[in-house]
Amino acid sequence: MDRTFQRHMDEELNLRSFYLRLIKKIWIIPLAALVGAFLCGGIYTLVNVTFGPARSYSTESKLYIKFAYDEQAGTLVDYYNAFTWNLLMSTDDILPIAMENLQKAGVSKEQISEQEVIDSVKAEIPSDVRLLLVTVTNNSQEDTDLITDAIDEALVNYGNTNEAFDSIKLIGKTDSALVTYTDRTFVAVIFGAVLFAVAAVLVLLLVDALDDSVYVPEDCEKRYKLPVLGVLFENNSKDAFFKNELQAAYEKYIAGAERVVLIASDSVKDAENSKKDLDSLKKALGSGFDSQLDKVTAMEIPGNVLDNYRKIGASDGVILTVPAGKRCGSMSEHIIAQLKKHECPVLGIILVRADAGFLRRYYRIK
Repeated sequence: MDRTFQRHMDEELNLRSFYLRLIKKIWIIPLAALVGAFLCGGIYTLVNVTFGPARSYSTESKLYIKFAYDEQAGTLVDYYNAFTWNLLMSTDDILPIAMENLQKAGVSKEQISEQEVIDSVKAEIPSDVRLLLVTVTNNSQEDTDLITDAIDEALVNYGNTNEAFDSIKLIGKTDSALVTYTDRTFVAVIFGAVLFAVAAVLVLLLVDALDDSVYVPEDCEKRYKLPVLGVLFENNSKDAFFKNELQAAYEKYIAGAERVVLIASDSVKDAENSKKDLDSLKKALGSGFDSQLDKVTAMEIPGNVLDNYRKIGASDGVILTVPAGKRCGSMSEHIIAQLKKHECPVLGIILVRADAGFLRRYYRIK
């Protein structure tokens, strides 16, 4: 694993900083929940309603079976179970009779085929072997009623003609009714909202764990083991609290240095960001520090220009500016490592382009 990544993972998470920054992103969580609710609810509706199964109708017939008894052979009751009855529906003992009954009702095989009858009929024994429950399910309500009557008559005829029975009697049947399914749209919506909200929280935590930015001076000092001179704000705020801290630290750590180089850790292409940070530093410290700041030279990251290594080697030290909240923590570490190789001291770090409101909330400054 990359050493920089490992070190960031090992750092203690600044929960106060994290939650204050999370407040700005808190809208992501309800938005993710809303998206998840619509997405899962929409998918459920498409699968079960729009492209769901066709409407179907069903009837239930109850038939009472009276088994014949032979003193020598006994009874055949044990041979008839749910599997047997289901199998019998498609045999020559019942199916042809059912088809004849349909023809008598004026229904041709082209209208209702044998296979449709087989697919529509299900026979089972709920508990008592003498009670047979026959369920007919079909996409046509009219065909459901016709198949039900035909099967019921065929079963009654089977009871009258098979020696295993004294009789099979129809004791009741229901009218064909639309088969309804439990609507779980609400459950799908809630599930989607919770799932996406949790996922959003986990993503925010992961993004923050992988973030190599720094937001407060103390985190900067812990990471780089160097003094943070102070904070410069993105709107050139002249907040007395932070201004006084910066002035005091600058006098302590930079005073006496004749040749100082200022490098912004995000000045990769040119020295533009370094120059902007130096201008902000001059405005923040005021005219009283002009003589000292005249000795400070803005420079881009040394790696771009070979001669820069000679300049930093000839300097008394470097001020490194690190932009708050910008993902250049790894580059800051790289610059510090390069400066150490060339025995160029880092006089201090300034956290620049910071959010004044965020830091005032962080330190509870009113």
